[in-house]
Amino acid sequence: MGISNIKTRCVLVLGGSFDPVHIGHIALASSLTQLLKPDELRIIPAGQPWQKNALTATSEQRVSMLKLAFENWTDCPLYIDEQEIRRAERQQSSYTIDTLRQLRAELGAETSLNFAMGADQLLNLHTWHQWRDLFEVANLCAAARPGYSLKIASQDVAKEWQDRLMNGKELRSRSHGGTALEPELAIDVSATRLRTELKQHNPTMRLLVPHKVLDYIQQHSIY
Repeated sequence: MGISNIKTRCVLVLGGSFDPVHIGHIALASSLTQLLKPDELRIIPAGQPWQKNALTATSEQRVSMLKLAFENWTDCPLYIDEQEIRRAERQQSSYTIDTLRQLRAELGAETSLNFAMGADQLLNLHTWHQWRDLFEVANLCAAARPGYSLKIASQDVAKEWQDRLMNGKELRSRSHGGTALEPELAIDVSATRLRTELKQHNPTMRLLVPHKVLDYIQQHSIY
């Protein structure tokens, strides 16, 4: 069989605090799954993100909420990877670049490794630890809100991103170094505001959290 006929394995990685998981996370995963047609969705809940305050929900609660939120996911095989939680338990710092390097070591050099982020994360990418090195390990994919433009990102990030832009087929065939921007993700959820509104029992927030996740939050009085 010629090398051109061998399908590259593709893994989509969705990281985040998931405090709590909400419909924006599911929409981001769904949007990029449609783009890439991955062989696996790898969800990686953060241990203790260095750029955020202490998390409200425990690691166990966040993993439980993720399982409930994605229990009906059928687009591709799904795996919840707790490597960042385990590092936090060992009181080790955890950066995205470390997580992606560990995934690369696990999945091999040829796998198309695609890290998903929201528009807010892309906006702050220039502040991430060793952010330029991310392109040496993975492809970076962002699903942005309507009207979002790379022009409001850091000039360095915008140029790097623009120079590496690819379509889904091209990205799927590359192990690393490419970017994609899906501009039609209309769901914009602030987790900080969501937690505040949940504490205040705002009924409109029920629409932003999967029903079983909301039940779990209420049963355990998390927010």
